[in-house]
Amino acid sequence: MLTASPELRKKLRGLTKEFSRHEMKQWDKILAPLDRNMRILEVGCGRGGKTDFLRAQGFSNILGVEKNEFQVRECCKRGLTVVTLDEFAERHSSDKFDFIVLSHIIEHFDFAGLVEFIDGYLAHLKPGGLLLIATPMLHPHFWLDLDHQKPYYPQGIKNFYSGADEQVGFTSKYRLKLKDIRFRKSPFRVKNDRSLLVKKNDLPMLLLNLVSAALFKVSFSLLGFKSGWVGLYKMRT
Repeated sequence: MLTASPELRKKLRGLTKEFSRHEMKQWDKILAPLDRNMRILEVGCGRGGKTDFLRAQGFSNILGVEKNEFQVRECCKRGLTVVTLDEFAERHSSDKFDFIVLSHIIEHFDFAGLVEFIDGYLAHLKPGGLLLIATPMLHPHFWLDLDHQKPYYPQGIKNFYSGADEQVGFTSKYRLKLKDIRFRKSPFRVKNDRSLLVKKNDLPMLLLNLVSAALFKVSFSLLGFKSGWVGLYKMRT
């Protein structure tokens, strides 16, 4: 039989994931020149993975806001400063931040909802403050997440927040300038495959994905495709 054991399957998938890492290297490059003393608001911090990353990078003044109350409690148990949406509205309605992080969240909104969402948090960004957006582009596996509404691109965000200089139907009252942009790349992978989904005779496909991820790594991501972007915007004064 060519069916991987649960232990082997877990190991092969773990190695494939490890060889596929690329996005956080782009974060490293964008964050490198930034002031470590900035007051940061991380919106939709989830389990706190990006918060941990920011702390490891030397940032310490970080407030997370998350709608999932269970995840808020779990983050707080780990010593992270995270509040619910209601708590943020009650305690921080007039607070201003130097840096706002929106990581893998904007793709979960349609356009009308996205404008309301981003503008709502830009009200908490200081003049001259920074906004980081990390989000996937449209790629073969984008719609595997049922909660994804649509992909957004850096040009669209830039145009919408550039004011009357751009040929768009309407714009936000806030003005953002794109300061830096990095693209995430991913290895070619098979996901929509019967053997992988039912976990029968899946060893060949698991090995194929592992080899593809290894080639991606040794080629310094040349043998891959653009699957997302990380953009840094500055609030215009």
